[in-house]
Amino acid sequence: MSGVRSTQALLFSAMILIAGCSAAQAAKGETEKLYDFDEKVHYYQTKLADGRYHLEIQSDDYPHFKNQSVFLLRHASRLCKDKPFMLRVTDGVQEYERFPTKPRAYQPPLTVVLQCEDDAN
Repeated sequence: MSGVRSTQALLFSAMILIAGCSAAQAAKGETEKLYDFDEKVHYYQTKLADGRYHLEIQSDDYPHFKNQSVFLLRHASRLCKDKPFMLRVTDGVQEYERFPTKPRAYQPPLTVVLQCEDDAN
């Protein structure tokens, strides 16, 4: 009998843990700090309106910029649920130099506004 109770307690604990780890959507206008494990990108996401987001991808090092760009396209497609989208880059596009001869100046975060398009457009 105690084996059944311990199994029930374990299942209940697991359900509570899973419920606590589920991703909650932030309210409109609230900024979320997130991390993408596939592309190893730290970013801030703010929902401005339905289908409209402000994304700020944190710059870290020179070669990592291409990962940030790939992340941006994949994340935009995911947020817009594979509908067409438009990105407006407002800051943070890095110059590409194969062999920089001097230390690179601080680069600001890659900042964009994402607008999901309707299928009718």
